[in-house]
Parts: sequence; C-alpha cells; structure tokens
Amino acid sequence: MYDLHGASFMRISNRVRPRTPLYSLRRNKMGRPIQKKYFGNKNLPDYANVSNKSGIGGESVATITVSNSGTLYSQGATVAIGGGTIITGGSAATISNSINSAGNVTVTKTGSGLGYTAAPSITVTPAATVNPTADATSGTYTLTNVSSVAGVYVGMRIDGAPGVQASSYVASVSTNTVTLTKTMTASTTTNSYQFSDVGTSFASSVALAATITTQNAIAFTSFLLTKDGGASAVANGDIVKQESSRRYLVDNSQGIGQCKLVATDALTAGTMKIIATDGAGSTYFVTKLTAHKATVVNRTSTSTAKAITGAAVGWTLGSATGTVVTIANA
Repeated sequence: MYDLHGASFMRISNRVRPRTPLYSLRRNKMGRPIQKKYFGNKNLPDYANVSNKSGIGGESVATITVSNSGTLYSQGATVAIGGGTIITGGSAATISNSINSAGNVTVTKTGSGLGYTAAPSITVTPAATVNPTADATSGTYTLTNVSSVAGVYVGMRIDGAPGVQASSYVASVSTNTVTLTKTMTASTTTNSYQFSDVGTSFASSVALAATITTQNAIAFTSFLLTKDGGASAVANGDIVKQESSRRYLVDNSQGIGQCKLVATDALTAGTMKIIATDGAGSTYFVTKLTAHKATVVNRTSTSTAKAITGAAVGWTLGSATGTVVTIANA
C-alpha cells in the first residue's frame, strides 16, 4: 500500500518505534532503593579510613567500668577481655592492666574493637598454685635454695612447712630465692612450700555504643557457590548493592556474588534470607524489600502473626509495632 507521495506504509511503520507505555515503566521500577547505610559499614563514607572494616554493622566497646578492683591478686594473675559476639570481619577490643601491691586490678581500654553484637567481658584469672622446695632460716625473710621459682609471683601467699607465719606473702623473687613479707619462725631444710594466688572479688562491666562508623545494618544469611563447590550458607556479610527489590550483590566470607531473597531456611547457591519479626514475636521471611516496605512470608507462630503472608508491611531496624516488623540487624 502506498500513500499519496508514493511511500510504503510498511516502510514507514518499520522506521517508527512505539513509545513505551508509562504504566510499563512503573511496573519495571523496583521501588525506592534502601539507603546504603543499612547495608553495612563498608558502604559508609565515614568508614573509609578505618583499617579493619567489619562485615555488617555491629558496635564497638564504649566503656569499661570496674565496680570492684578485687584484692590480693598476685602479679601473675592474668586479665583478659573476651567473649561477646563479633560478626565476621570484626575485631576484638583490647585492654591493658596493672595490679598494685594490695592486689587491686586496674583495667584500661586500649582498643574499642569493631562488629560486636553482644558485649564482651573482662576476666581476672589467679596464677596457678606451685609447690617448690626451699630452705628457711628462723628470723629471716628469705627462703633460699628454692628448687624452682617458675610460677612464683609477688603477691602470692605462702603456706606449708613449719616456720611460715600466717598471712605471709611474696615480696620479691630472684634466681633461687623468695623474699616474704614476714619472717620465718623456724629453720628448716628442703621442705615443700605452697604458693597460691588468693585474689578474689574483681567485678566489671563492658558497655557497647553504636557510633557513626558502626551503623546497625540488615543481617542476612547467604549462599555463594565456591569454586570447589563445597560451600554452604554463611551468616552475615555486606550487601554491596541492591540490584532489585529481590536481588542483591552480597559480600561474605565465600566471596562476592548475586543472591535472590527466598522464603526458606534451606538455602541453595545463589539465594539469601532476611528475617523479620513482628510485635507478637512471629517471624517472617522477607521476599521483597524497598525503602519503606517489606513483603513477608510467614516463618513461625502463624496463630499470632500480625501480618498476612504475601503482604507488604512497614519495616524498621528498631522495635516492631503493630504490623511494622523489625528486620534482623547487627
């Protein structure tokens, strides 16, 4: 068919591309994207200069409070900070300590650590009891010919052979002699003495505090298939990029790869799960997530669930209220 100018309608139609309907553009849009601060610390501009980036969110140690410095700990007592829960990629806090002549323990924070989701604690462990042999001379403070001074520390209490006064403690230690805080009351030769750390009553608390560089972030479990094919699901990591409301580029201990949100605890390669909880304690799988809405599928407690499976509900990293669910975070 030809128009009045002799041109083919078919050729004209081949050159004209139909305009994409507006409703189609809206349908393909993933919705308002999630703010990067909820993906993990690696995405925060203020975190760029921190040498040891944690995997997701978490917190650092803010303060260490010693409520009771204890008493009678020897110089051989060990003071350590440990326990708590640190997410993948995080680091432990560090401390220094000192023990004075009365056996009181002082603790100072030297490093705040990164990625804590549960606070650590400080423990003071007394030195182990030892039983060397030695000679004593009445009226002197010093044991001589000590078979071994290994494990004998200033502040330990001495008990055992005749001639040792009650509540006598180690004042100093040298190569094969031990000087006490009280004199001997008898002379003895090659007797066994017991040296014990009788420290007690140390108490402290450790407080975590979120900072701008440890923004709480969405927690998830993902499954990336490794080259050897021996991978399994891994908890925690970073969401590097939101590629759609259902698909994310994730970074975990297995590497970096794309995963899709699924409604199951039994993950397979290329899948991930995000768990949400409502105000009644019912949990859900999140199958779609935008800046303000989460599409949820019931996981537990169906009788008390406040959200209907497949519904899009509000979400927060704070406390759940009504049908607004809280998404697991760290």
